[in-house]
Amino acid sequence: MATKKTTTTTRKRSSGTVTETQFLRGVSYFALVIAAFMFLFGGLFGKASAVLNLIGQLCVLVGIGIPAYNYSRYKSTAWRVIFWIALAVYVFGCVFGVIHSAA
Repeated sequence: MATKKTTTTTRKRSSGTVTETQFLRGVSYFALVIAAFMFLFGGLFGKASAVLNLIGQLCVLVGIGIPAYNYSRYKSTAWRVIFWIALAVYVFGCVFGVIHSAA
Protein backbone atom coordinates (compact mmCIF):
# COMPACT_ATOMS: atom_id res chain seq x y z
CA MET A 1 0.00 0.00 0.00
CA ALA A 2 1.11 3.48 -0.71
CA THR A 3 1.49 5.86 2.17
CA LYS A 4 0.29 9.38 1.82
CA LYS A 5 2.96 11.98 2.39
CA THR A 6 2.02 15.42 3.53
CA THR A 7 4.32 18.32 3.12
CA THR A 8 4.12 21.63 4.82
CA THR A 9 5.93 24.73 3.77
CA THR A 10 6.98 27.48 6.07
CA ARG A 11 7.85 31.00 5.09
CA LYS A 12 10.50 32.98 6.84
CA ARG A 13 10.19 36.70 7.28
CA SER A 14 13.22 38.63 6.24
CA SER A 15 14.20 40.78 9.16
CA GLY A 16 17.31 42.36 7.69
CA THR A 17 15.87 43.97 4.57
CA VAL A 18 13.47 46.82 4.07
CA THR A 19 10.39 45.60 2.30
CA GLU A 20 8.18 47.70 0.08
CA THR A 21 5.52 47.88 2.78
CA GLN A 22 7.97 49.19 5.37
CA PHE A 23 9.26 51.76 2.88
CA LEU A 24 5.74 52.98 2.11
CA ARG A 25 4.91 53.19 5.80
CA GLY A 26 8.02 55.31 6.41
CA VAL A 27 7.33 57.64 3.51
CA SER A 28 3.70 58.00 4.55
CA TYR A 29 4.79 58.82 8.10
CA PHE A 30 7.15 61.56 6.93
CA ALA A 31 4.50 62.96 4.58
CA LEU A 32 2.07 63.20 7.49
CA VAL A 33 4.64 64.82 9.80
CA ILE A 34 5.71 67.38 7.19
CA ALA A 35 2.10 68.20 6.27
CA ALA A 36 1.14 68.67 9.92
CA PHE A 37 4.24 70.79 10.53
CA MET A 38 3.42 72.96 7.52
CA PHE A 39 -0.17 73.49 8.71
CA LEU A 40 1.05 74.65 12.09
CA PHE A 41 4.19 76.62 11.25
CA GLY A 42 4.16 77.12 7.46
CA GLY A 43 3.70 80.88 7.63
CA LEU A 44 6.78 81.37 9.79
CA PHE A 45 9.31 80.10 7.26
CA GLY A 46 8.62 82.21 4.18
CA LYS A 47 10.26 80.76 1.08
CA ALA A 48 11.60 77.73 2.95
CA SER A 49 8.00 76.63 3.44
CA ALA A 50 7.70 76.11 -0.32
CA VAL A 51 10.60 73.66 -0.23
CA LEU A 52 9.17 71.82 2.79
CA ASN A 53 5.80 71.72 1.07
CA LEU A 54 7.38 70.21 -2.05
CA ILE A 55 9.14 67.55 0.02
CA GLY A 56 5.86 66.70 1.73
CA GLN A 57 4.01 66.49 -1.57
CA LEU A 58 6.69 64.22 -3.05
CA CYS A 59 6.45 61.95 0.00
CA VAL A 60 2.71 61.79 -0.55
CA LEU A 61 3.38 61.00 -4.21
CA VAL A 62 5.56 58.03 -3.28
CA GLY A 63 3.18 56.95 -0.52
CA ILE A 64 0.17 56.82 -2.80
CA GLY A 65 1.86 56.37 -6.17
CA ILE A 66 3.44 52.97 -5.58
CA PRO A 67 0.28 51.30 -4.24
CA ALA A 68 -1.75 52.92 -7.03
CA TYR A 69 0.69 51.59 -9.61
CA ASN A 70 0.54 48.11 -8.09
CA TYR A 71 -3.25 48.31 -8.23
CA SER A 72 -3.37 49.38 -11.87
CA ARG A 73 -0.51 47.17 -13.06
CA TYR A 74 -2.64 44.14 -13.95
CA LYS A 75 -5.77 46.04 -14.95
CA SER A 76 -6.73 46.95 -18.49
CA THR A 77 -4.86 49.56 -20.49
CA ALA A 78 -7.39 52.25 -19.63
CA TRP A 79 -6.59 51.93 -15.91
CA ARG A 80 -2.86 52.25 -16.57
CA VAL A 81 -3.33 55.28 -18.87
CA ILE A 82 -5.48 57.03 -16.26
CA PHE A 83 -2.81 56.29 -13.63
CA TRP A 84 0.01 57.81 -15.71
CA ILE A 85 -2.05 60.88 -16.61
CA ALA A 86 -2.99 61.45 -12.97
CA LEU A 87 0.63 60.97 -11.91
CA ALA A 88 1.86 63.48 -14.49
CA VAL A 89 -0.78 66.03 -13.45
CA TYR A 90 0.19 65.61 -9.80
CA VAL A 91 3.93 66.02 -10.48
CA PHE A 92 3.37 69.09 -12.67
CA GLY A 93 1.08 70.51 -9.99
CA CYS A 94 3.79 70.00 -7.36
CA VAL A 95 6.50 71.62 -9.47
CA PHE A 96 4.47 74.52 -10.81
CA GLY A 97 2.80 75.08 -7.44
CA VAL A 98 6.23 75.54 -5.84
CA ILE A 99 7.41 77.81 -8.65
CA HIS A 100 4.24 79.90 -8.33
CA SER A 101 4.45 80.18 -4.55
CA ALA A 102 8.19 81.02 -4.61
CA ALA A 103 7.74 83.85 -7.10
